[in-house]
Amino acid sequence: MPTIQPVYFQSCEDVDRFFREGREAFNPIYVQKMATMSSYFSRIPKQSWILNSGTSARGFRLGRQFYDPTKPWHKIISDRCEQNSCDSQPEIIQRAGTQSYTYHLLRKELETTWFCVEDLLRRLMPAEEVMAMESANALITKHVHEEFCRASYVGSSGHKWIGIADADSQFCGLPDDEGWSMKRFTGENEDGYDTRYVYVKINPIELATIAMLSIDLLDEALIDLNDEDDAYRLDVQDAMGMPMLDILVPDARTGRSLWYRAKEDMGNWDSEAGFTDRQTMARLGINRVIGDHAFSYDRDALKYNADVAYNTALLASNAYAFDPANEASWPRLVRVPRYIKRTVEIGCEYVPNRDYRNADFGISVAFVEKGMVEHEMPSAQKGYGNVQMEGQDYAGNFDFRRPDWECNRKRKMGFFEAEFQLSAETKDPTIMHTFLHRLDKTKNFKGACCDLNSYV
Repeated sequence: MPTIQPVYFQSCEDVDRFFREGREAFNPIYVQKMATMSSYFSRIPKQSWILNSGTSARGFRLGRQFYDPTKPWHKIISDRCEQNSCDSQPEIIQRAGTQSYTYHLLRKELETTWFCVEDLLRRLMPAEEVMAMESANALITKHVHEEFCRASYVGSSGHKWIGIADADSQFCGLPDDEGWSMKRFTGENEDGYDTRYVYVKINPIELATIAMLSIDLLDEALIDLNDEDDAYRLDVQDAMGMPMLDILVPDARTGRSLWYRAKEDMGNWDSEAGFTDRQTMARLGINRVIGDHAFSYDRDALKYNADVAYNTALLASNAYAFDPANEASWPRLVRVPRYIKRTVEIGCEYVPNRDYRNADFGISVAFVEKGMVEHEMPSAQKGYGNVQMEGQDYAGNFDFRRPDWECNRKRKMGFFEAEFQLSAETKDPTIMHTFLHRLDKTKNFKGACCDLNSYV
């Protein structure tokens, strides 16, 4: 392995040049991190936002055009005295209707705290510190894209499934595909889905009866997709080479639990990876195949716990009564973040949240590529004639700024900034299925049968 030679800076201009020239090296890192470490960025199709079209766009969904399969066929008569070959008795097919929808261009701006560039001249490992900043920026960019796509897909899905288990782990009837909801931000000039909370159509005292994800529940989505779109499997077949339903589950334990219960309940089901290492990388990272479903792990999946304070206040409110038709009476789950902030010797850092690994609820997704498109504002030189501004990147690549402001006259202070301008177009919510379910937290530990040695 080659030895990395230390790099030292002689002036603020050296640091500035290192930041700016390093963009050519670090830009591929952004792409690589997003493509190989993502669940949604590599799946959702990308398109450029149409310039000079404003900040909102209108789309149309065509309805299904079909015929009545219960109508009779007609005999063809060709006798000497009677013929009907030239007659016409068509069944009229009504033209399919359309529905319109609107999607908006949204913006998120990120900016690091200011830091003294000159101070890097006195640091022991200045280049390493700079590279650590760049690597963190690349990771943040990836997470912003992932979170935007994930929240948009989950929030706008047309089917939000939930399974309820009784004492015998059985359920008769149709599961509810409108069993929970995710609201949008409602603050001034805010938009996008608020993933902090999920509202569940169940009595607050019965939250524990929400079932774990099962093959039976996934099959409900599979059957519904067959009804909605005969060609939905082509999305996965083109990407994987196999006509499977692409399922994103919160973690490996969910996949293993599904496999175990599938073997236990229907012993003849096989579960396997089914791909070589190279194919697994190229084909959306499939980790496990069970029956008609191909499972991948979403390392940043949405996980929740019951919002005890909210639900207690809800139950204590005057004349409270749970009403499935009234969302205001539904209990709430609160999101458990994957990382939490903690204070260190100098500043702070984000560390893995162990409560995330022990959360009670998770959301899985049956991903169908045709359901959504992500639009991105193209990056280009802006302006006309003599009215120009410098090129602005809207994909979230961080740029280093050392502005000549009054507060920074000697230009010794600098910061990183990034801007995202994205839009999620929900093309067909009827083929988008998501599942709220309990997470299996049980762990099997086998003890040793032998006594301890009496060693002296």
